[in-house]
Amino acid sequence: MENRAIIKFHIAFWVLVVIVTLPESFLYTGHPLFIPQFTGTFSVLAYNFVIFYIFYSYLTEKFFVNKKYIRFAFFSFSVVTITGFAVTFFSYYLFIFTYPETLPIKYTHKEWVLSFIYGVMGIGTLYSILGLLSKIALLWYTNKLNQADTEKQNLSTELAMLRAQVNPHFLFNTLNNIKSLTKSLPSKAVNSIDKLSSIMNYMLYDSSMDTVFFEKEITYIQDYIELEKIRYSDPGYIDFSINGNYSEIRIPPLIFMPFIENAFKHGNKLVAPPGIKIKFDINGRNIDFFVTNSMKENYDTVSKNSGFGLKNIKRRLELLFGDNYSLIINEEKKEFKVKLKLFLL
Repeated sequence: MENRAIIKFHIAFWVLVVIVTLPESFLYTGHPLFIPQFTGTFSVLAYNFVIFYIFYSYLTEKFFVNKKYIRFAFFSFSVVTITGFAVTFFSYYLFIFTYPETLPIKYTHKEWVLSFIYGVMGIGTLYSILGLLSKIALLWYTNKLNQADTEKQNLSTELAMLRAQVNPHFLFNTLNNIKSLTKSLPSKAVNSIDKLSSIMNYMLYDSSMDTVFFEKEITYIQDYIELEKIRYSDPGYIDFSINGNYSEIRIPPLIFMPFIENAFKHGNKLVAPPGIKIKFDINGRNIDFFVTNSMKENYDTVSKNSGFGLKNIKRRLELLFGDNYSLIINEEKKEFKVKLKLFLL
């Protein structure tokens, strides 16, 4: 939380305290006891302010590390007791000084202390607790912000690692495929090089941004699929479709690619087409993403060492979308199914 926001919060808190406390004094307006009542109330407000910030300042992150609770309990008792007596004595002499000469004094010094010391200490305890709670809330909120910032940094690192992981593996296979095309279908080889260039440009530049237009992400996915199709003799093996208007939508880059890559990596090319089905349904600000692929016979063994990183993918989705997504993954009838729903704000 920024310092300005903290200051505004504290100002608002003390304004509220003053608004709640002072009206009682104004009930004595025009009465000889108005000044003693007002100065007494003001001295208690000043005491509340001091005791609040003594405890607010005392509590730091280091306290939770050292865990010196006994020392803290002794400190709290001593501060509340000493300041309580000090304020009680001070308020008595302030009361005597401002008390009108025309009225008889009700309290002796001893009677004043016995009448008000417990009330003053009670108020001191209350505001010391409020000071502690305020600081605990601030420390908790600051810690959450720091955690979120760290997780965002980790997210950026993970995205960079994702790009690094995709590039070598995909590049190696694609270059080999293009090499075979240069002899048999030179025009197709040139077209594949253009798509590869577009993919590399996207991964090097666009994917480093926080968000990209969904249209760019789709173009990247389509180019990726077209290059993967070179490996398959039947063009109908891969079924890709997209429905809905997505011209103005922005999303974090490379959200869908781990699932698509996994489908190609572990899909069984021996099944009847379509062996891989990829579908996007866009409805307003909602995106439904579906991937289905047939599984190889040894999928369970291979997937353990595949680097699919489902936990990391879920954590990335949680960091980016919070509760505004749902992910369902099923393995049934030799098929691996992914359904990802994004609720864009």
